[in-house]
Amino acid sequence: MSTPQTAITPDTCTSAIFIEADILTKPSVQAACNRALSALARLQQAHPEDNLCLTIAFGADFWSSLNRSNEAAELKNFRPLGQGSTAAPSTQHDLLIHIQSNNQGSSFDLAQNVLDAFGSSITVANETHAFRCHESRGLDGFVDGTENPKGEEDIHRIGIIGNDRPDAGGSYVLMQRYRHDLKKWNTYSLKEQEEAVARSKADDIEFEKADRHPRSHIARTNLKENGVGLKIVRRSLPYGTASGEHGLAFIAYCASLHNIEVQLLSMFGESEDKQTDLLLERLTTAVSGAYYFAPSLERLNQLQA
Repeated sequence: MSTPQTAITPDTCTSAIFIEADILTKPSVQAACNRALSALARLQQAHPEDNLCLTIAFGADFWSSLNRSNEAAELKNFRPLGQGSTAAPSTQHDLLIHIQSNNQGSSFDLAQNVLDAFGSSITVANETHAFRCHESRGLDGFVDGTENPKGEEDIHRIGIIGNDRPDAGGSYVLMQRYRHDLKKWNTYSLKEQEEAVARSKADDIEFEKADRHPRSHIARTNLKENGVGLKIVRRSLPYGTASGEHGLAFIAYCASLHNIEVQLLSMFGESEDKQTDLLLERLTTAVSGAYYFAPSLERLNQLQA
């Protein structure tokens, strides 16, 4: 039995920190991961009520240097998607550190410890601090993550590679940051906002399929292949400052990168119908994008074995 990393399963944490970095000294990474996991265990013991969690994941270039072609076979670098104002850029890096908890102080403590563990072996490209709003709503006012799988069994089935695979316990990860224009969003009527999402704002009721705009967010992302839903596990939270940039720190885990990519192609106009998500026109802009692989805890502890 392989053990998934701890930030994949919990879905009620109120605080998150996302750090993306590039690896400068590859031989140092194994020891850094071990020290980071030790710091996690120490802080979990000191603050058990905070539900402190950590995922460490790697981009395709670093992972391929480990010569593990039978593990994370779908992993690749994120490529730019779409065109113009509704495009998604590629900001691929080597390392993703995802921390979440129910206490921002504990998240911050762990972030400092993890960065200390990696030290000069990495250079940090960006760091994003995120938070949960009331009723799990996004800054747009809509409940976020309603379609997330519920219960540990479904989360494991959708988000984590099964035990019949050499990379069991691992997970593919998408990390994106979406910058919202709330002043623009608030010029749209309630009807137009609900049309863009295909869900009622006040009571979070999904529109019937026949009533959805074909470019609504649900129409673009609630997809099936051969009658089977292409589900993902979202651990996204709002981020930012009131006076500056703010939006959604979007992170998704899945046992197959295919599920994540098909949703993105549909959102950014690269599926068969060439339509784009209305939210990209009325609310938000993708400002980053990267794919990673989060190996099991056992593999992380013996990354270069």
